[in-house]
Amino acid sequence: MTTISDSQGYIDYAAFSVDADDLLSLRALADVWRLALDRVAARYAPTRLFGEFVELSKALPLRIDDIRWQQQWMHAWHKLGSRGFSSADLFGFFNHAMAEAERELFDGLPQIGRLQLNLFGILRRCVVAAVSCAIEVGDQAHGTDAGLPGESGAMRALRECGESGRQVAVLSVSMINRHARSHLTASDLQSLPGLLSEQLGRLLRPQDLAFVGHEGEWLLLLTDVYSMAQPALAATQIARVFAHPVRLLGGRAVSLDTAIGIALFPDHGDDPDEVVQAARLARASLVVSGEPFALFDWMMKVDWQARHQLSEELREALRTDRLQLYLQPQVALGAEARCIGAELLLRWRRGNGEWVSPPLIIELIEEYGWRSQFTDWLVRAALRCSADLEAGGIDVPLSLNLTAGDLLDNDLPELVGQCLETWQLPAGRFTFELTESAMMHDRQRSLDIMMRLRNMGIRFALDDFGTGYSSLSYLATLPVDEIKIDRSFIDGMLASADKLRIVKTIVDLARDLGMQSIAEGVEEAGQCDELRALGCTRVQGYLYGKPMPMIAFIDWYRAFRA
Repeated sequence: MTTISDSQGYIDYAAFSVDADDLLSLRALADVWRLALDRVAARYAPTRLFGEFVELSKALPLRIDDIRWQQQWMHAWHKLGSRGFSSADLFGFFNHAMAEAERELFDGLPQIGRLQLNLFGILRRCVVAAVSCAIEVGDQAHGTDAGLPGESGAMRALRECGESGRQVAVLSVSMINRHARSHLTASDLQSLPGLLSEQLGRLLRPQDLAFVGHEGEWLLLLTDVYSMAQPALAATQIARVFAHPVRLLGGRAVSLDTAIGIALFPDHGDDPDEVVQAARLARASLVVSGEPFALFDWMMKVDWQARHQLSEELREALRTDRLQLYLQPQVALGAEARCIGAELLLRWRRGNGEWVSPPLIIELIEEYGWRSQFTDWLVRAALRCSADLEAGGIDVPLSLNLTAGDLLDNDLPELVGQCLETWQLPAGRFTFELTESAMMHDRQRSLDIMMRLRNMGIRFALDDFGTGYSSLSYLATLPVDEIKIDRSFIDGMLASADKLRIVKTIVDLARDLGMQSIAEGVEEAGQCDELRALGCTRVQGYLYGKPMPMIAFIDWYRAFRA
């Protein structure tokens, strides 16, 4: 039995017969557990790291199912391990804590109830699941698929270099192509880390060291360097070599996306953890720059801290249902304009009053692995909006945007079906909007999930059409009901013959394929006149209404119909 979960994060508490209801009931022991840990921790020599670990451990009854907490707790466990705490030491610490909790709960009671025993058993199983997982991950860190030591080994090596006064460049090297990896055989996947580590080894000097870090990451330690020139040269060589597809043992070639962050020890931190984080921050900056490698500078840490704070606020907003959906009207151009639907658009306002852009929200959700949680919220919130509109006498279809990850989620149709059943709403009232690029990650799998949703009655719209790269033959195979013309074409079509020609082509294509066309970003009456002449009779934009909260939309709708 593995204690590492692929679906829930690190700790697979379900493998120890703990379910969601058990976790809810476990909250009743939060105070007892906190007191037990305090009593046991008092027997140990106090250090900052140990204190931080104890404080994280106190939250176990409340947050063991929180992936973010699991990551922080596991990191703290292994950080203590690199400072001299053995797994046996930490295992003993939790055994003593369980004994203290048991005494606190049961000592002096003439009779112990079944409910209390069951609750204590849940706590014990959760603690064992967490500790077992930490030990298992530690074993993996010392013997990885790549045949290299893991991150804890890198930390020890850096510490030894620091003690001997040697300067080290740390390279955080990521080589990932998740789309390609999803099509590899089991033997290919098993051989890939070894092949990559072998190729990396050829590029290093004999005195340099290589370790396996996070998923798809290598930590390279280049010893005795005194400027950024040497690691920059090494990064350039690595990027150049891995710009070519890697040939697997079975003969198949796979392309990898390579990103490299560089930091110097001790220039960028006295602590190995700080320097490794600095290298990772430099690598993370490549998401924006698109360069093959980046050198750490201190502003990256400032930016990261701001981003981390934003992510923490977003996680709390998602947990407490403080994200919002605004509605933007969609209008049919006939003898009289009429509202024939609305698009639901994501909005979030921070506690300081600052509005956060939807693309950044989605970026953070994907980065921190909250997509499933967000999609669950989005679908439920959309159906709640529809039910509220129906209660107000407004029966219009609603559109909502899905991501590329949603189209690869086999559980999505089941989630949608359950929500429709709960709210007793017809599936035909909802349109899922998808971009061309979202459907290019895994075409067949995306199409299968779309067809399952289509069979329920869900409609589909192709968003931002004209900005992607899918072929017309592929478009014709999709179960799409609407094509949305991107606002970049609408903005300039009155002044540009080329843009006008593109809009006409899209309108004609939609009609030939039996689909509706809808123009986004319509702000002028002249644009409506031109679109009507071209045969596009559905529009969305500021001319008729900006995105607005539910109450404002209801008022707008009633005034628009009057």
